[in-house]
Amino acid sequence: MNVTATIDTEKQILQDKINDKLGSAERNVKPVLDKIEYENNNSYDFMAPLGNPNVMKFNSNGSLKLETVTSDGLQSFNLHEHAIGQAGEKLGIPTGYIKKLSRGSQWERDLASSILNEHSAYTDRKKVLVRAVGNEVRGILSDQYRRLDTSKIYSAFFNECNKHGAAAISAHIDATRTYCETILPNVISIPTGKNGVVHMVFGLRISNSDFGDGALRLQSYSMQVVCLNGMTRDNMLRQVHLGRQLPDDLSLSENTYRLDTETQASLISDIVGNSFNPKSIAKQAKIIQLASESDVDLHNEIKKLKSTSLFKSEIEDIERVLISNKKSDGVQGDATLWKLSQAMTAVARDSESTRRQREIEEISGKLFDRLKLD
Repeated sequence: MNVTATIDTEKQILQDKINDKLGSAERNVKPVLDKIEYENNNSYDFMAPLGNPNVMKFNSNGSLKLETVTSDGLQSFNLHEHAIGQAGEKLGIPTGYIKKLSRGSQWERDLASSILNEHSAYTDRKKVLVRAVGNEVRGILSDQYRRLDTSKIYSAFFNECNKHGAAAISAHIDATRTYCETILPNVISIPTGKNGVVHMVFGLRISNSDFGDGALRLQSYSMQVVCLNGMTRDNMLRQVHLGRQLPDDLSLSENTYRLDTETQASLISDIVGNSFNPKSIAKQAKIIQLASESDVDLHNEIKKLKSTSLFKSEIEDIERVLISNKKSDGVQGDATLWKLSQAMTAVARDSESTRRQREIEEISGKLFDRLKLD
C-alpha cells in the first residue's frame, strides 16, 4: 500500500471515530444545555445596600449564610465559596483568608461572619449586586456588573454553528461557569514537515460566567482526532461584564439587559459565520504547519512552563508524555512547538477536572503566540 493510500485509510478510520464521538456527545451535551437554561430561568438578582444600618448580614448557622431584605421580604441564602471570595474582595478582606475561614470549624465561621458584617457596615461601597440560583448566592458583584442572558447567547451560537454544519462535541457546567465546544465534523489531514501527518477537526469554544468568574469569550478550537486532544487559541471575542451603574430597582434595567444580550448574540453569530469559512480553516491548518517547523529545546521548554499557571504535577506529566513519545497521545516526530503543545493537551485530556482540562488547553494554545503569522 502506498503512502497516500495509507493516509486515506487512517483518515477514514479517524472520520468514523469522530462520527462516533459526535453521536455520544449529542446525548451528553443536551443535559448540560438544559441545565444552563434551567439555572438561567431560576436565577434571582437583587441589589443589596451596604453600610449602617447593616441590611445585608452574614451568619454562621451551620455554614456561612447571607441574610438580607429583598422585594420578597427577609430572606436567608446559602453562600457559594466563589461568592464568599467576592464578598471579601468587595469589602477589602483578603479573599483567601475569608474563604479559608468559611470552610473551617464553627469558631472560624463565626469569625468570618463577624468580619464580613463589620466590613459591610463600614465600607465606602453603597450597594452590591447579588446573584442567586434558587437558595444559593453564587455571585456578589459590583453595581456596574453588566448582566447577559447566557441561555439566549448560547442559543444564537448553536443556531449559527448549525447553519455552517458544525455540531456540538462537548459542554460543561459547574456552579459558576459554562463551556461549549462545536466542530466541523470533517477530518482534515495536514502534512507537517517534522511531525508526520496530523488529522484535525476545527471549531469554536464559547464560555461565560453569570457570576463574575470570567468574561464571555469565543475562541478558536481544534482537536487532533487520533488522540482527541483539544486546544483553544484566538480570543475572537472577550467581553468583560462591566457596564453602567445598576439602579436599585433592577426591573428598570430589564431593557438594557435584553438589548445587551441581543447585541452580544448578534456579534457572536457574525464571528461564527466568519470562523467557519474555508479561508479561516486553511489559516488554522497553516498555523499547525508553522508550529511543526518551529524547533524547540524540550528540556528548556519544560523549565519555562514553571512560569505558567501549570501545576508542578502537570509539568511532570507533560515531561513523561514527551519521553513516552506515543502517537496515541498525539506526540510523534521531532522536537517542535507542535509536539510540545500536544504533550500539554494530552495531559489536559486526562485531567480529572473538566474545567482544568480547558484551562490547560488554553495554556497550550498560547504557545503559538510566538509564531510569526501573516
